[in-house]
Amino acid sequence: MPVSRKRKKKSRSGRRSSGRPEVAAPSRTAPANPLRELFEYRRQLDEHRTALAADSAGPMVDALITAAPGCSDDELEDGFCARFGAAMTQYEGGELEDMVSPDDFVRAVLSALDERLREPEDSGSDVAAAQRLLAVVAGVLPEPLSASAWDLVAEHLDDAAAQRATRGRAVTGPAQWARNSYGTRWAVVAPFTCAEGSRRWYLWDVDTCGYEIVTVHSGFYPSAETALAEWQQAVGPSAAEAALALADDTETLDALVPGEVESIRFGGEDQAQYAEFLRSRRLGRTVRQAAGRARGRTLPRLSVETAAERFARQLRRIGHQDRPAGDESDQGPAGAGDLAAEMAESWSPRGHPSLYPYCSPHKVDAAVSHLRDFYQDDFATQLIAVLPEWIRFLAEHTGMAADLTDRCLAYASGESRFPGPRDEHGQSSIMARVAE
Repeated sequence: MPVSRKRKKKSRSGRRSSGRPEVAAPSRTAPANPLRELFEYRRQLDEHRTALAADSAGPMVDALITAAPGCSDDELEDGFCARFGAAMTQYEGGELEDMVSPDDFVRAVLSALDERLREPEDSGSDVAAAQRLLAVVAGVLPEPLSASAWDLVAEHLDDAAAQRATRGRAVTGPAQWARNSYGTRWAVVAPFTCAEGSRRWYLWDVDTCGYEIVTVHSGFYPSAETALAEWQQAVGPSAAEAALALADDTETLDALVPGEVESIRFGGEDQAQYAEFLRSRRLGRTVRQAAGRARGRTLPRLSVETAAERFARQLRRIGHQDRPAGDESDQGPAGAGDLAAEMAESWSPRGHPSLYPYCSPHKVDAAVSHLRDFYQDDFATQLIAVLPEWIRFLAEHTGMAADLTDRCLAYASGESRFPGPRDEHGQSSIMARVAE
């Protein structure tokens, strides 16, 4: 059944993050050549951001080169990630023209390394330390940023070091995962090689409650058990009984673990999240490639289309009627088909059927905020009125326990707000690491 889009109002920020803010061309009353004006403005903007990035990247590279002789490669990598996070955080919340992207900063780091490696031998520069740092940085960069380091690696490193840097860390075993009792928060862990010959476990703490699937925390831990315990403490009571199991559904694993930079920054990342911004994507791609050799689909699935069809039938059973055929006006109560289609379309994450049907208080709160923000007031009120029935519909599909369903229902009206950071519009921060 076609759904009237006139019910929707223009969203303040849209359903999805654009990743990087768009830059408008300078205002001109009657420009002689608008394209040339825009090109020149973008060129000057790129030069400005490149200079800003260089101001921070140069001192950072020098500090890491100085520290390198007393550090293992693992420690040097951790140091680079921590300093990258600190550098990127300083560009958050400033003027649009001063927003340096991860791409900008990585290019500045590589440029500074190239300069250090080209300095004369009698300058006192530590070429060996700079080469180690280049290898470490190249091993951390995800695609497509990693390609920007290939020429430097080939020029400044011997063949063996170049191969190690290009290959990056190797995964030494299958990924494992756990999820909380709501099914909306996931821990994914995988073991990787270390410079000392042992291995460390990398954790992705993944939240699926917002309009995007986001990693709200990531980092290395000495063991899978340590990573799980830290995740359980952060997630709270709903994760208390979670246990690690083999990540045997690789379609879902692909959805949970980031693999590339893809120019995406959701906004609101803190320093710790920026510190792992590059490494989590590089290691995520490695895990996904390893899992791809034996693909499986073991988790139950529910598509948007199937959910809309089944929920419409449920609404009809409890008394909601369909609108008369051919009636596409926005007057009067919405029909069962309209309500079901829009509710199903508004629930997230739409593109991942194995993650879609799960529900939690955090997810319900996010849904209420979206419905109020995205639809005209009268239609939003109608949708929120059937939200409790939608929650029960999903609970029946997933087998969610009655006490957990009741906790979700407590937030369905929007009168109770889920605790946690909110943006200037009163919506939950998509990058917040909340307890459930």
